[in-house]
Amino acid sequence: MSSHASQPNPVLNIHGMVAELVLNAPERKNALSLAAWERIPDLLAELAEVQDVRVCVVRGEGGKSFCAGADISEFEAIRSTKENALHYDEINVAAFSALKSLAVPVIAAIEGPCLGGGLGLALACDLRIASTTAFFGIPAAKLGLAYPPEALSDLLETVSSSNAKRILFTGNRFAAQDALQMGLINETVDPPNLQERINALCDTIVSNAPLSIWAAKQAVNELSAKTAREPEIHRQNAQSCIESADYREGCRAFLEKRHPEFSGN
Repeated sequence: MSSHASQPNPVLNIHGMVAELVLNAPERKNALSLAAWERIPDLLAELAEVQDVRVCVVRGEGGKSFCAGADISEFEAIRSTKENALHYDEINVAAFSALKSLAVPVIAAIEGPCLGGGLGLALACDLRIASTTAFFGIPAAKLGLAYPPEALSDLLETVSSSNAKRILFTGNRFAAQDALQMGLINETVDPPNLQERINALCDTIVSNAPLSIWAAKQAVNELSAKTAREPEIHRQNAQSCIESADYREGCRAFLEKRHPEFSGN
């Protein structure tokens, strides 16, 4: 049994003025179960009450993975109906929103896979520092899913609409250097230097005026937000995906480790 099995996922650690939200399922490449998604807003609400914290780092446990996304093995049980899928998306969006609205800066320390909902979490952070081992993607098109509009808004705040379409249309995985060129991440570092770089960035932020940083974060978030004019249309499209045969085929193919055969139905 994994030594992490008795520990909750995720875990919140506080070291002086620096907090860590640790995605704690290394045996599953830190993929997030529904219970783990639900836990994130609760932990961040606790963190918001800790006055001395000035920066938060989000990382994956184990040194090999940031987050492989949602735990797809649960999908047939917990996303099998339109209502369940909508509820699941709402829980995902609540986690993204909790990270994005945290008063202090949030840094994603990324290594290995950063995929699907894991990339959604990284996009909800203010800064993304990646090891050269990191790779990124949103495989929704390979599963017959539609990404929540709120999460797409975070993607469009980070990359151009053309690059967003490239990520979504292909479902491909992009290496750290490609992600850097697209603007998906802020910088890359060699694997042995990731923690050192994160520590240095935290030290810089901690040394600056908290009220100035808080004001900057609020203003930039509000001024750069690209709110969908008709989000209900996007939600209806997402529900159509959930009700499709292609969605069932995509999930089944993933679990059976084969290429899906989509029909467009």
